[in-house]
Amino acid sequence: MPEPLISVHELRHSFEEGGHRHEVLHGISERFMPGEIVIITGPSGSGKTTLLKLIGGLRTVQSGSIVVSGQPLEKASKEDLVRVRREIGFIFQAHHLLASLNTVQNVMMPLSFNRKETGRSAREKAVAMLERVGLGEHLEKLPSHLSGGMKQRVAVARALIHEPKIVLADEPTAALDGTTGREVVNLLQDLAREAGATIVLVTHDPRIFDVADRLVKLEDGVMSANVPA
Repeated sequence: MPEPLISVHELRHSFEEGGHRHEVLHGISERFMPGEIVIITGPSGSGKTTLLKLIGGLRTVQSGSIVVSGQPLEKASKEDLVRVRREIGFIFQAHHLLASLNTVQNVMMPLSFNRKETGRSAREKAVAMLERVGLGEHLEKLPSHLSGGMKQRVAVARALIHEPKIVLADEPTAALDGTTGREVVNLLQDLAREAGATIVLVTHDPRIFDVADRLVKLEDGVMSANVPA
């Protein structure tokens, strides 16, 4: 039996709100296996995005434990967190594209950390990935000249360009029409099957529930596993 790429145990997380401590995650425990697509659903404000950010090392673990690709995140050094993040493809609702870079340059960015990549090979891979998400004719456009849906597809291409072991996706189809949304989740499905990547996907979009190996619900900070689609 393979080891999980992500293990979460008794995870609790709180925010300060109006002078009071508000706990948004109440002892979450879950394992995410290689090659598995897990969709997390639930109402807004239930802690889904917070959970993704904690798994991605973008927030500090307060209580409980998270192990990502063999690295415990609680009390991890800055260097360890950087290494873990480089193994993850992030797709968040805020696209976080660099305004001064064009489409292909934004997608090339994750490959700049790989010494085996040349500028030419990185560009070729970025162009191929942008063609897969239907943006082959928009390579030189700045983000300001792209629609919201196009920016989301650029963000997806950037997240997948380095074939990450883990993809954390927060509402990746929210700004996309049905056809493009299906193409995006098909790309994620291909990555899971071909590279054994773990995909953790937060969504309210029932049109893509069918790609999930497991569908879990996070509500009021508590996770219930294997809920029906």
